[in-house]
Amino acid sequence: MLVSCALSWQVFDVQRKVTYKNLSNWYKELREFRPEIPCIVVANKIDADMKMTQKSFNFARKFNLPFYFVSAADGTNVVKLFSDAIKLAVAYKQNSRDFMDEVMRELENFDLQQKGEDFSDKEESCPEEKPPST
Repeated sequence: MLVSCALSWQVFDVQRKVTYKNLSNWYKELREFRPEIPCIVVANKIDADMKMTQKSFNFARKFNLPFYFVSAADGTNVVKLFSDAIKLAVAYKQNSRDFMDEVMRELENFDLQQKGEDFSDKEESCPEEKPPST
C-alpha cells in the first residue's frame, strides 16, 4: 500500500494470491487513519498472465473504488493509471477537509526563513543555560 498526501494506491500482484487477500487489511488500516483520501486498486503483473484481466476481482467493486489492470514491466495501462490518479489527487486536494491535509497545508505554507528570524530574536532575550558543573 502506498499513501501519498492526496491518494492511496492499493496494489496487488496477480501472481500472488496473498497480496489480494491482504487488500482488506490494508484498506481497513488506511480508512482508520485517512477516512476521506481517494483510493485506487491496482492489479499488477498482468504481463505474466493476460488471462487474469478476465477475472473478476470484487474488492474494488465492494468499496466502489477505481480498478486498473497494469503491468509495470511492459507499461500496460501505466500512463492511464497515473493520469487518472493525478486527476483524483488534484480534485481531492482542492476540496479536502481532512485533518491531515490541513496539517500538510500549514507545513507547506510555513515560512522557515521568517520563523527562524522570529526565533532568533527570542533566543537573545532568553538567559543562556549553563551545563551543570561536575
